[in-house]
Amino acid sequence: MMLTRTTHRQLQRTRFAKTRSFLSGVPLKTDLLPQEVILFTADAPDARNSHKSAIVPKPWSKRVLSSFLSIVSLFSIVVALVIFVPAAYYLVFPADVIEITPPEQGTAFGGSFEDPIVEVPEEKAYLPPKDESLPEGDWLIIPRIGVRTQLRETENPEEALAKGVWQVPDFGDPGDREEPMILAAHRYGWQWWWKDDYWRYHSFNLLPDTEPGDRIEVISDQRKWVYEIYAGEEGEDITDYNADLILYTCKFLQGPLRHFRYARLIDPTQNTQ
Repeated sequence: MMLTRTTHRQLQRTRFAKTRSFLSGVPLKTDLLPQEVILFTADAPDARNSHKSAIVPKPWSKRVLSSFLSIVSLFSIVVALVIFVPAAYYLVFPADVIEITPPEQGTAFGGSFEDPIVEVPEEKAYLPPKDESLPEGDWLIIPRIGVRTQLRETENPEEALAKGVWQVPDFGDPGDREEPMILAAHRYGWQWWWKDDYWRYHSFNLLPDTEPGDRIEVISDQRKWVYEIYAGEEGEDITDYNADLILYTCKFLQGPLRHFRYARLIDPTQNTQ
């Protein structure tokens, strides 16, 4: 005999085949699962043809959409981990200062890394000659990592960081020996990924690649001051305010750790040895 069920037709076709088979005592044609489920009895040999039901596979468009959403979800989880895990970790475990030591004593300009402060009388302080071929305004050049960008001294740091390097106000200016000139910039250049190589020239993405002995140039009033990196470190705060120039950027996308580089002002016309 045939089984008559009052359940919804679609539910009967696609849901609970094994449960219905167990409750009704009707054998389940398992070799055709999951594409189709056939219920039949010996009294109704034609049941497999007249009452055959199939589980229709998802259309390819839905399968593609499902796969895409899975990939997006996985990517979102990875991004969230990259952003928030470092910040949470260093919130619980404060970071230690890691000093960047020079590979050898002495510098490309002469002198020692151990004594970055050079006492120069004010009347003999080096003033670079004015060069009309230099651009107007304040500029930073780091040949080692290809940075060539304009300096912006703004009260709101985000106004400058959105475009490049921020010169911290209320500190030194180019050539100043009384207090350090402090420059900061984003490392990852996340606002500029779609603007070709903009980040290469206007961010500190490669600042960790600089080493003691590397040259830094600052142009102001069409004069060029030359600095030399003598030390660096990883930490949360500036530790050496005796430097003439301090550069820093973040280590991770989120978190308190920073890369710092300390440089001294050099008179390129003399050997500081």
